[in-house]
Amino acid sequence: MRLGCVKGYCGPFKISRLFWIDGGREVLPEDDVERAGAFEDCALQLQCAQRVLTNYLEKYARDCNNDGITNCTDYLMINFNGGYQCSPELDRNEAGKSFARRFDRCYNK
Repeated sequence: MRLGCVKGYCGPFKISRLFWIDGGREVLPEDDVERAGAFEDCALQLQCAQRVLTNYLEKYARDCNNDGITNCTDYLMINFNGGYQCSPELDRNEAGKSFARRFDRCYNK
């Protein structure tokens, strides 16, 4: 797992501050959402980061590829493209292709 913060993206899921806000501003137990460092501490802690990711995906859940169902492919598109504009195909650029390949390797095991 990748830990630490690099260029504003933190923890094993590389969560940004805006993603954290959209994901409900989760914090560690006994922490204060307004405390400087609360975002980073949550994003670096696996369970807290998982809550942020789950909240974000639940908030923006939709059928991004218009196949009539909302499934893992749609969540992949939401995670890569963002919740407000999840429909662009992942194969439109190398970053999207790489993201989809990593997903396929894991999902198709």
